[in-house]
Amino acid sequence: MGSSVVHLEARGLDAPALHAFYDEVFGWKRNDALSIGDYAVVEIGNGPLTIGIGPVPEWSSRAAKFYVQVDDINATLERVEAAGGKRVMPRTVGPDFGATHILVFTSFLDPAGNEIGLVETPSN
Repeated sequence: MGSSVVHLEARGLDAPALHAFYDEVFGWKRNDALSIGDYAVVEIGNGPLTIGIGPVPEWSSRAAKFYVQVDDINATLERVEAAGGKRVMPRTVGPDFGATHILVFTSFLDPAGNEIGLVETPSN
């Protein structure tokens, strides 16, 4: 039996800024019924997938890596930068190794320093 990813997290010291960033870039809205305090839970994707965006203690590790599929990486990177994020690498076309859903990719840093990946929706 296979396992599925059902929850992701992006956490940082300024939780409200992270909420605003992900809402502005991807339109991810907080679900108040699932959220607790500054820890916002957002339902994303086409199945039972959520992401928690919230605070983390100063001493805690701040790390997240997930990939968001978008139609246009360059347009998304422009929104990322306008919202306070930073490009890590340019839009990159990888070698064709059979996994067409991750052929075109990049990554950026959110305002908390989490590295997030983007993959471009396949054109075929």
